[in-house]
Parts: sequence; structure tokens; C-alpha cells
Amino acid sequence: MASFCLCYYFLIMAIHLSSPVSDLPGLGIKAVADLRALEIVSVGDLLWYVPFRYDDFSRVVGAGQARAGETVTVIGSIESIQSRPAKNRRVKLVEAVVSDETGELKVVWFNQSYLEKTLPIGSKVSLAGRIDGRFGRCLVNPIVEKGGHIGSDRHQSASLGTHTGRIVPVYGLTGSLTMRRLRDAVKVALSAAKELPDWLPTDIVEQESYPSLPQALQGVHFPESQHELDECVARLKFDELFLHQLMFARVRADREKKAATAIPMDEAFLKAFVASLPFELTSAQRKATWEVVQDLEKPHPMNRLLEGDVGSGKTVVAAAAAASVLHAGSRVVYLAPTEILAAQQHAAFSRFLEEPVALLTRTMCKVGEQDVSRDALLETLQRITTPNPSLPAGRQGLKRRGTGVGCIIGTHALLQEKLDLHDFALVIVDEQHRFGVEQRHALLHTDEGPAPHLLSMSATPIPRTLALTIFGDLELSILDEMPVGRKPVATAVVPEPQQAGMWKHVREQIEKGNQVFVVCPLIDPSDGFDKLTAGKLGAKSVAEVSRELKKGPLKDVKIEMLHGRLKTDEKEAAIEKFRTGKIDVLVATTVVEVGVDIPNASVMVIVGAERFGLAQLHQLRGRVGRSDIQSYCYLLPEHMEGSSETRLRAMEKTTDGFKLAQTDLELRGAGNVFGNAQSGFADFKLATPADTDIMKKARDHATELLKQDPDLELHPLIRERIERQFEMVHLE
Repeated sequence: MASFCLCYYFLIMAIHLSSPVSDLPGLGIKAVADLRALEIVSVGDLLWYVPFRYDDFSRVVGAGQARAGETVTVIGSIESIQSRPAKNRRVKLVEAVVSDETGELKVVWFNQSYLEKTLPIGSKVSLAGRIDGRFGRCLVNPIVEKGGHIGSDRHQSASLGTHTGRIVPVYGLTGSLTMRRLRDAVKVALSAAKELPDWLPTDIVEQESYPSLPQALQGVHFPESQHELDECVARLKFDELFLHQLMFARVRADREKKAATAIPMDEAFLKAFVASLPFELTSAQRKATWEVVQDLEKPHPMNRLLEGDVGSGKTVVAAAAAASVLHAGSRVVYLAPTEILAAQQHAAFSRFLEEPVALLTRTMCKVGEQDVSRDALLETLQRITTPNPSLPAGRQGLKRRGTGVGCIIGTHALLQEKLDLHDFALVIVDEQHRFGVEQRHALLHTDEGPAPHLLSMSATPIPRTLALTIFGDLELSILDEMPVGRKPVATAVVPEPQQAGMWKHVREQIEKGNQVFVVCPLIDPSDGFDKLTAGKLGAKSVAEVSRELKKGPLKDVKIEMLHGRLKTDEKEAAIEKFRTGKIDVLVATTVVEVGVDIPNASVMVIVGAERFGLAQLHQLRGRVGRSDIQSYCYLLPEHMEGSSETRLRAMEKTTDGFKLAQTDLELRGAGNVFGNAQSGFADFKLATPADTDIMKKARDHATELLKQDPDLELHPLIRERIERQFEMVHLE
């Protein structure tokens, strides 16, 4: 036995970060293959395979003291053990009695007959699980570990084993890999953690009172307490977010080395532009416009995100930027995610700008209001531009020649038209979450000539601290005010018994000359996750609701349907009829969520509201309340319980999209907020968008570090990690 222990000791001593997992005891060929399926090949890989949750078995109680409903560890001796068939003959029970100085406890396992042989009477065991009180005081299907030692204070006893008597890690499994085998392997692998160099600067570690990197990994896998676990998780989250921010800073620094067309700010022109608007700008719009035009003056590319709630007035800020560029003699391209939004923004820019604006989508091709051929427009756009002599060498602008089109709006399909965006001084990207880091980086990367300035826009409200991290490669302007004169949309959850009165109010709004959106989760009754049960689930469709309204509460009202299965020209025709007041009610799917701007619409009715996420509900509500008319949003739930009710009641309480975004984050957790918006950057193992406090710390420390050491010459380990990460994500 002594020689076995000695061999085991030397085996552990021989484990290194680079060692294959096959060197770890207890892992056979099949287990090694299962680990490989999880992309775990080396001991180092295994150490970074962090648990996705924990079971707290740290409370150790006596066998006679355990109470129903408690999750505990009990240490005692096997008094009796036997197996027998259950009433269901396919299930076999193993029943045991465990005792210690405090009394006895019944234990039951299902379909684990081998335990009768491996746990002989008199053997010492440590059992962890939940006490079931339904059939008397009984520990059901506990984790069992042979041996166990009780310290002087039973309730503070720690490190009783690997699987019991502590906070126990729970990992994702695959194939035939078992939790017990994986935990045992990780515990041995942790002996190699001491080889990990702590790349985080010592002053940051001390300032934040973080454990060392080896200590953090030890504590994440096998914490001795909840406090230790929290500290170790915080350290590793910080590491991920700190590296994330340093990488973004690298992208920003790279951008500032590139040349761009410097657009001189003409203050008199801008004042005249603002004075010509039929409304007064909010202070947030003025501030954002000032930030944008200041960026345009710089000789390196702007990369700014304009973030604002629905209806906050992002379009006019973008139009002011476009007007400045056109005034300087350069060109602008505006990329929209849908044809509907492209057409809407073409109409808006045509109102704001003095010169004709081009529109190019799959089905539309215009200069101003005039339809033109695609070939003719593309030829105009691809005309050779001449240098701007007013700018120094190496900073040559893109001065337009003759009557070439100065501003073009289209969908992202413009990128497929062999249109060189570097021929434009300013690129505006709407709904920028569809345009990720790699695309932004590629857009600003050019071997010849100046790169364009980039203004991204997002109508998805994100709390500021979160936005600074998610969009770390962008400067940030936030529109957190509504235009003057806008009234908050009155929002109410309307259960079935109250809906008759609601429809009466809707009819009154129509009689006043206002218009109504009705949004449904399905196009027709056959849609749904399960076509056989869709009807039973109560999911209302566009077709059903449209028929019911025509026959019932909105009889004789002009109603039309809009959904994604319609052809493009059919969609455009329906929207145009709604925009011009030829129809009163538009029954639609979420196709109206973005880009349908009807100032005369005063009511939004959302059928099956609990089926929509909070952000989506807010986006839909933003389709009304876009004028000085008092508007209403009615949420019609089919079923309302738990988080669904919380979401809907939150909609009643506030119209502030940023507050709702925070609520949504709290309700859903991290979700997929990072998603494709940051495509190319490594996924976080522990950090989530909910970690706003750690995010801010990481950003602040990253900024300070780069001030002191811009090229990271004093921090080679950090520089190495960043370079390795960049090689992985292929941003160039």
C-alpha cells in the first residue's frame, strides 16, 4: 500500500500543463476520446474546463440530525444494506441504514446494485444529497464516497473528499464520461496549476485583492467556501474582460494609424442645417451631433456608435453628419438591414438634405423621387473621384466630380454591387448589431487611399457600462432623451375579460382619424413549434385575428395584413396604403418591428404578448408615439405567469428602454448579448454581460495600463496573450 501511494505521489509530481490527459490516473482510452470531443487534450485544457454550476454539500450533519428538505453531507457507518426489486420490476432498490453517534438515517439508491458489494457492513462512508421526507426521513440517491472524517466542528468541516462534504463542481459531460471520473482527473490536474504564469500586473492584483491565477483556478474547481468561490470567479472574469478591453484598445490604436478624409467643420453651415429642421433638437441630439462632426474633422477614421431608444432621433444626427460630408464635397453611403428601412431612410434623408439622395435595393433604384436604371446609377457611383486640393498630401479627400450622386442609401446588398466603400468619406450602418467587429475592421482596413469614417447606429437600448464593453472598439454617443413634445406611450396589460372595452377604445381612436397596429406571433394557425398543438396552445395568427376583427369589434374598418411571406412589392404596397391612410388597421407579424414609421399610428395591440421578449415588446411599442398624439400600447396575454408576468408588468411601469434593458438582463441573465456583434472574439468562459461592475474595472485598468505602457513593452506576458488571441480571430 505504501509503495502504491508513493507511485501515485510521483505520478502527480510528473503532471505538467502540457501533459496529455491520458497521463492522469483513472482516464482510459474511451474517457480520453470523450475529453477530446470537448476539445480537451492536455492537462492545461482540462484546468480551463470550468464548472457550469456547483452543488453545495458543505453542510455536514449527524445521521440523526438530518431534516427533510435539507441538502447535506452525512458521515457514518453502514449498519445494514440490501437490494430488492421495487414495485416496478424494472427498478432495483438498494436500501441501507447509516449511523453515527447522533442516530440513524435511511438511505435509498435506484438501480445501483453494485453498492451492496462495494459498501460492506461496517464500512465508513460520506454521503451527500437531499433528505426526502415523503417516505419518512430518507437520503435518496446520494453521492457516496468511502471514508470521511469529522472535524471538531461538524458544520465547518471541509475538504472531506472530492465529491462530498464541500462545494462540489458540476461539469458538462459527453459520451460515457462520468462526473466522478472527471472530478478526480481535475483534482489531480490542479497540481500543474502552479506552472501558470500570472500575466495580470501585480499592482492590479493587489489593488483589487484578487487571488493569484493558480489560486483562482484551484478555487473555481474546488472552493473551500462560497466566499472563496466568489473571489476566484471574479478574478477569472476580470482576466477575460481585461484582455477583451486591451484587444479593443489595440483595434482603436490600429485605426488611429490609418488615414481618413478629414471633413472640416463649418459651424455656420451646421447652425443653418439645424435651424432648417421642422423641430427642435434635444440636448442629447445636439451633443451627439457635436461629437460626430468633431470625429469627422480628424485625419483618422471615426468609428462611433450612436445608440438610442426607439424614436430618440438617431436619423437626424446621421443626416447632420451626412450634410457636413456633402457640404465638404465628399460622399456618403447608408447601409440599412431591410428594404423597408432603406426606403424609409431615403424618404427622411430626402427631406433633410438639399441635394437628391439615391436609393439602391434589390427591387428599388432611385435618384431623388425619380426611378432610374441600376446600371446608370452604378455607373454614376463608380465615377473616378478627384483629390481635394484643400487637404494635405496623404489626407486627400474624395471630392465629387460633376453631378455625381453624393449620398446613396441601400441595404447591405450594396456591398455585393462591387461598390468600393473606400470611395465614400462616410459610411453609416443602421442596426449595427448585424455588422460585427470583423466587418467594421475590414471596412476601415485599406491598403490604398483613405479609409471611410464609420457611424454605426443601434436602436437596441443597452445600459451604458455594458455598451462600453460590448462595443469596445467604438466610441459611444447615447441619445437618452425623447424629442420635444413626445408623450409617453400609455401601456396596459389587458386580460381576456377586459379586451372588449379595449377594442371599443381602439375603434374610438380610428374614428378620430388615427391608425392602429395589431401584431401577432404567427402568420397562420398552422405555424408554431408543433403544428398539431399550435391551436391548443392558443397562439393567435395574423390570419385568425384579421378575420375576427373584421367580423367583430372592428367591423367595417379598413384592415390589411402584413407578414414575411408576402412578396416585396406586396409588403411595400401594404405599408404605403397604411402610410397614406388608405387603411386603418395593419395586422402584422414582427416584420413591423423595425423601419415602419407611421406618425399617425396611435395604438399598438400585441396579441400573445407573453411570447415576445422584453426588448422586442419595447421595439414594437416604439412604432407608435412618434408624434404629439397620445398613443397607447395594449398587451394581450394568452397565458401569464412567472417571468412572463414580470416582463409585461415592467412594460406597464416604464417606457425607458435603458431601464427595460437592465430589467431584461436581470431576467434573462447573459443571454446572447455578445453574440455575433463581436464575431471573431473568443467566447467568455465565465464573464457575462451582467458583470457590469467587473466590466467597468477592466476597462478602467486597461485604459490606465496603456497610458503608462502603450506598446506593452513592460508587460510581455500581456502582449503575448493579445498577439496569440489576434492570431486566433483573424481580424486582419
